[in-house]
Amino acid sequence: MKLKIKSSTFTKVEDITIPEIFYRRLKCGIREFDTMFGNGLLPGSSLTFTGQAGSGKTTALLQYMEALAGNGYNVGYASGEENKYQLAFTCKRLNVKNVQVANETDIDTLAASMENFDVLVVDSFQALTTTKKLNSAALERYAVSTLIAKAKECECSLIFVLHLTKAGKLKGSTLVPHSVDVNFQIMMDADGEATDRVISVYKNRFGTTGDYGASMGHSGLVLSGKKEVVRAQSKATRKKELHKKVLAMDPPHITKENVMQKCKLTAGQAYIVLKELTDNKELVKFGRGKQAVYKKANVSTYDLQSISQ
Repeated sequence: MKLKIKSSTFTKVEDITIPEIFYRRLKCGIREFDTMFGNGLLPGSSLTFTGQAGSGKTTALLQYMEALAGNGYNVGYASGEENKYQLAFTCKRLNVKNVQVANETDIDTLAASMENFDVLVVDSFQALTTTKKLNSAALERYAVSTLIAKAKECECSLIFVLHLTKAGKLKGSTLVPHSVDVNFQIMMDADGEATDRVISVYKNRFGTTGDYGASMGHSGLVLSGKKEVVRAQSKATRKKELHKKVLAMDPPHITKENVMQKCKLTAGQAYIVLKELTDNKELVKFGRGKQAVYKKANVSTYDLQSISQ
């Protein structure tokens, strides 16, 4: 039964029959992989797998495809990044034997090939091409609409490899991760050894999200199960929290010395925070130098007079 994704008719949910495809998952037999993918891949679903250069995207996916092939699924790996001889060389090191590989980047050719596969990896989305005369934005939209629609039509799970910049930002727009069903990212573990990795599932329409530990060695990726990851706050978030903490010091009142002690800041850092809050008109400054006192901008007239006296 082919899955109809869209319907314009409002229907009472208890009258909706859940298609059997939602209960039919593609499992590779490696517990950690199957757990990450939501107890197996949903046929016809689309995914992204992102990471910086050297993080292990190709290694992880080739191993996953081999495990699926070992469970009887027909899997393909289309690469526009490495020629098939380079892929074969990597596969030999990883003991990968049953994955079908090709150097194919044409969108329509790849769409047609999905008729023959249960799972297809496209490495990478940024390398996709077409014979149509399209600018980069139009090509991106055409690739997304064509390949994702074809995946659903023939129930072939589709995995896009996406590249990140050195700063960790996605190359290109956010159209692809917003359009697919599941987003994965593989990262170096900042708290571990050089070989340690974290695979993060941060969007999953058909399963759970979470972080999974792994290590990368000569023979490939070894998964170690779910992992608790403490994520660093962004600079903007840290600043917002610091401003909130300073404002909470009034009443009784705010001074540079108090801010340094309470927030564990240097004199220069405390000056910058107080200046930012004053420039933003969240604080009003009274006095000069070390005797300066700061109050919230909504302080009453009576309080202003008492402070200035």
